[in-house]
Amino acid sequence: MASVLDVAKYILEKCGPLSAMKLQKLVYYSQAWSLVWDDEPLFDEEIEAWANGPVVRQLYEVHKGKFKVDSDMIDGRSDVLTKDQRETIDAVCEFYSKKNAKSSAT
Repeated sequence: MASVLDVAKYILEKCGPLSAMKLQKLVYYSQAWSLVWDDEPLFDEEIEAWANGPVVRQLYEVHKGKFKVDSDMIDGRSDVLTKDQRETIDAVCEFYSKKNAKSSAT
């Protein structure tokens, strides 16, 4: 199974540098839609409810203290994602990446 860092790496390769908050939300929505569309999780790490939105602590530890995150900062492997996983993440990025990171729907 992919890790949250693999998913984050793929998102950043696809979307370019993002704010830490937006990256966390895109990871969250990718996980949620994978559960709905593909009937399986993208990654095993837990998502926590923080004051400003969903956070995966393992990803947070990588970008802690940074506003912007780019793919070079993430030690993940996007090539481990399956075609279905990439398609799910692509659809999430297409819809949510245009939205403001502080809104309730990214």
